[in-house]
Parts: sequence; structure tokens; C-alpha cells
Amino acid sequence: MKKILIFAVFLLQLAYASGQSFSFGNFDFLLSTKVMEDGNISDFGLGYNYSEKFSSRLNFRHTNITKNEELVGVEDSLNAVKETFFEIFFLPIEYNFFKHKSGKAWVGAGLYYEYNKLGEKGFFNMPSLETLVPPKERVNSYSNDFSMHLLGPLIDIGINYKSNYFSIGFSGGIVPIFYLSSKQKTSIVPLIYPHAAENSQNTFGSPHLFLSLDGILFKYINLVLLYNFARLEYGVIDFDDNLSWIITERSIINQSFKLEISALIPIGNEMHFQIGFGYTMDTMHINSSDVISNNRPYLIVTAKKL
Repeated sequence: MKKILIFAVFLLQLAYASGQSFSFGNFDFLLSTKVMEDGNISDFGLGYNYSEKFSSRLNFRHTNITKNEELVGVEDSLNAVKETFFEIFFLPIEYNFFKHKSGKAWVGAGLYYEYNKLGEKGFFNMPSLETLVPPKERVNSYSNDFSMHLLGPLIDIGINYKSNYFSIGFSGGIVPIFYLSSKQKTSIVPLIYPHAAENSQNTFGSPHLFLSLDGILFKYINLVLLYNFARLEYGVIDFDDNLSWIITERSIINQSFKLEISALIPIGNEMHFQIGFGYTMDTMHINSSDVISNNRPYLIVTAKKL
């Protein structure tokens, strides 16, 4: 908690110091950190207004997750997980087809890039392996290294409205089709021989969807709803009943729903320090049957220009 408070003070100082550089109104930025029990999400965004009609935006998002868990279906096991996501949202052109003192509406086009790296190491103890013919070792070590690159065109739309007492904004982005490249290396020692298997592939997928509903009440309370959807199809390393390595095709649907509430603290020049809490509900559907759920709260620490 001490580290979180120190970082919050740092963001407050950074937001205040940067306020002067945004006084002309051509720039806007977002700097946000969401602290979870098993990791954090950091967002940085920079936008530039060319004119009343045209603007551009570049957003970065870094997600880091580190946790220890059991292997699915194996009670006596331990799996150490380290997962990293790096995303780039690049919109060189945003067209404001409606702009008024009470709000605006826009459409933009650009590129979306994602890099995902997953590392897993652990062990499992299965006494039933000793009953096989021939018998196998009950205790085995396990490792899995997976990386993925995803690239595709991004279409972005949005609308904002504000009054003296509240403001509301809706935005949505879609990557209608994307290129996907993945690599995986898995080992189980000494259960399966050869002990390691590797697989790589290049394919295409569709779609990747982002939705956001952002509201501010009485200038000091921020409510946000976020929804992400992605459908992926690629081959993963598995093993059959004969304990031989195989490649299986999986259809995976990832969905994430987040609810956030936070306080906005004015610090001058339309700058605000934002602190609050969020709750995320993540689900992964594998081959339309197996479902993995992960729900967790997180802390929001943000520097924001409204």
C-alpha cells in the first residue's frame, strides 16, 4: 500500500506540472494505473487537435499479471503464471463530424497492435499415474511458454455530451479482421517423451471489439462501464490418451466487463487527480463448452485532463 500511495503522489505532481503545457488546448492526455491483487494495468494516451474537425490519438496499454494457482482439475499442483500484454491504439485521423459547446461526435481510423507473452512453470502430483501400464511417475514438472502478435485495422466512433451537472460519453472501437502470429513451447517431465513440443503458426481472426460508457456526475464523481470481446482461433499443444504430443485447434472467446467508480479532484487548468475502485468480470469460452472465469477488484489511480 505504501508503494501505491507514493505512486499516487507522483501522478499528482506529474499532472500538475504538465498542466501548463496543455493550456493552449491542442493537446490532451491520459495517464492511468489500475492496481490489481495479481498485477496492474497502465494506460498512457496522447492526442493532438489539428483543427476543429480533425485530430489524432496514440494510446498505449501495458498489463502485467503474476500469480500462483492450481492446474485445472489437479488438486496437488502448483502453477506459477507470469503474463504480459502490450497494446497500441493508433488513430492518425479522427474526424469530428459534429462539434458544439455541449458535446461532439467523431469517427476515426487507424491500427491496433497487441503482443501477449505467457510463461507458466510448476508441478503436479497424480497418484493415478502409477496405475498405468507401464506405470508412470506420479510427480512431474510442467512448463509452458506462449507468445502472440496481433495486428489489424481499427475503426473508432464516439459521442460526448456535457451540461452543468453531468457529462456522458460513449465510444466504441472494432478491429474487424486481424493477422495473428503465435509460438508455443510446452514440456512435461518425465511423463511425456520427448519431454518438450513446439508449435508456431500464422493465421487470421475476427473480430476484436471495445466499448466504453463514461459518465461524470456533479463534476466530482466518475462512473465507467467497459466491455471487451475477442474471438480467436489457433492451434495449441496438447497430448492424447497415449501420452503423445498433438496440436489441437481451439476456438476461444474472451469477454471482459468492468465497472469503475472514482472521485475527481481538481488541481487546475482542467486537470484532475482521480482515485477510485473497479471490479472486473473476465470469462474465456474454449470450444463453446469449457468456461474459465476470473473476477477481481482493483484500485484506480489516474491523472486526467477533462
